Amino acid sequence: MPFCKQFWRTGIGAAMVAAAGAALAAGTPATPRAAAQAGAATANIRQPDAEERLVQIIALVQNQQLDQALKAAASLTADVPHFQAAQLVYADLLRFRSGQPGALTPAAVAERAAMLPVKHVPLPQAGAAPLPIPAASVQGAQSLEQLQGLQDEIRRRMLGARSLPAAGQVPAEFLSLSPSVRQVIAIDASQSRLYLLRHDKGQLQLVDSFYVSVGKLGVGKLEEGDQRTPEGIYFIGRQIAGQRLPEFYGKGALTLNYPNDWDKAMGRSGSGIWLHGAPPDQFARLPQASDGCVVLANPDLIALMRTVDKLTPVLIRDQLQWVAPSDASHRQNTEAFHAVLQQWHQAWMQDGPQAALQLASPQWTASPEGQAWQNRMAALFKGRNVELQDISTYGWKDDKGEIRVANLKLKSREQAQPLSLRQYWRKVGKDWRLFSEDLQNQS
Repeated sequence: MPFCKQFWRTGIGAAMVAAAGAALAAGTPATPRAAAQAGAATANIRQPDAEERLVQIIALVQNQQLDQALKAAASLTADVPHFQAAQLVYADLLRFRSGQPGALTPAAVAERAAMLPVKHVPLPQAGAAPLPIPAASVQGAQSLEQLQGLQDEIRRRMLGARSLPAAGQVPAEFLSLSPSVRQVIAIDASQSRLYLLRHDKGQLQLVDSFYVSVGKLGVGKLEEGDQRTPEGIYFIGRQIAGQRLPEFYGKGALTLNYPNDWDKAMGRSGSGIWLHGAPPDQFARLPQASDGCVVLANPDLIALMRTVDKLTPVLIRDQLQWVAPSDASHRQNTEAFHAVLQQWHQAWMQDGPQAALQLASPQWTASPEGQAWQNRMAALFKGRNVELQDISTYGWKDDKGEIRVANLKLKSREQAQPLSLRQYWRKVGKDWRLFSEDLQNQS
């Protein structure tokens, strides 16, 4: 059987190979990080990371450069020995390069694999010395479930690394960001992809993307122990160094504020949702392998920990929707909610508590938390000129309703430091109603 056809059946998949080959042939850098540095006239040029190298290997196969692919795969697996997806590719290359008969993977997988036409690549001549297959690659793919997971990981890596959003596009949930927000994170679970965007002069720019693993049962967390990753707008709480954690969490963790106030209002439970690294015996985990956390390869987790701040927003969606900032609907949503915040501010400034209460949920204002909120706001605004500052707004919509999350500061001359708040607003009919407000610790 032709090399590429048989290789596809037991390893990668022609669709992934074709996607990688076309991108590489066009000279497309594998990631925004690589694109930013492509062509830089410097002696300290960044080396491609493990995923970029895997992408290049598969593109070499597509271009029928099998010797180069085999050499590159040997180098990658030697440098990153626990990269099981790369080990699987290397084992397939070795088997078919040496002309060994039979499939590396279980027959059931090969039988179910759809066949796509590819060009014929002859096997080596009879009598050629067989090449050894690394034991780690076979051991890492012993079970059918594990094998299918590795194939899915390769597919997602290929598509995620190449299917980047268009320049200037942003996730629809990021409505407006204050200058104090330096970066944002957006996670697309369907592509096993985390995107890091830098905020500069009112614009978001994609600077990197990483492969991630999510919950064993996907996204949509509802309760403790359901092995799902939550969907929503969250914020980084603190960093935990790897030395303070069991090895299972890799080189460290970034905590998230799940459950947020919307989750709590919807009765969702659970805790301890983190972005964290992989165990020492794994370079990465399968696409759906965690108990609910978002898991990165350790080099990627370290890169995040070096750059992101406390309170960095983290959006988790099953599938991200990317829009241009100039999109009319996106701009209208942003401006409409800013008008609501201004109305809320003016209600406290000019009319007092009763007017402000008209913009809040009656159930919340009657609760102990709501009563404490009224007292705090009344004391802050009484006889003072309080300014509304540093506003960031985020939109969210799911099957339970539509909300807005606002981070903002209130400042008066009598205060040494502004009051930092996070508000949650829910759409009721055509109106927005405040249903939760928390004080934020900036330290």
